[in-house]
Amino acid sequence: MAASPVAVFQQQLDCIMADDREAQLRLYPEDLLYEFPFAADRPRVIHGREEFRRVMIPLWDQARALGVKVTGCEHALHQTIDPERIVAEFTLAIEVQQKRGDMRFVQFLWIRDGLIHAAREYFNPQARAEFI
Repeated sequence: MAASPVAVFQQQLDCIMADDREAQLRLYPEDLLYEFPFAADRPRVIHGREEFRRVMIPLWDQARALGVKVTGCEHALHQTIDPERIVAEFTLAIEVQQKRGDMRFVQFLWIRDGLIHAAREYFNPQARAEFI
C-alpha cells in the first residue's frame, strides 16, 4: 500500500531537513509537474523529474556552498475533499553563518501512489535572496 499524502509530505520535509536531495527527487514521478508561480530565479513551470533536477540541483548546490542550513521546521497540513490533494504551510528556520531567519512556504500537492505528481509552491523570492 502506498504512503498517504501526509506521510509523503513528511518524507519530503525529512529530505529537506537532511539536505538529501536525491531521496527528495525519488518522491517525484518521471512526469512531475512543478510550479513556482512567483519565482524569479527559476522557471515558473517545470515538466518532468529530470527537468526539475536540472533546474534545482544548481540552486541546492549554491545554497550548500554558501553554508545554508535548515535548522528547524514548523508546518500545518490541510486536507481537501480530494484525498490525493493536500495544502501544506510550512516555515523553515534557516541559518547561514551568523545570520538566522525564517522562510515561509505554501505548497499545493497532488500525491498519488506514494509520489508527488504535481506541486504548486509559493514562497517569497525576496526572503530567499536575503540568505543566498
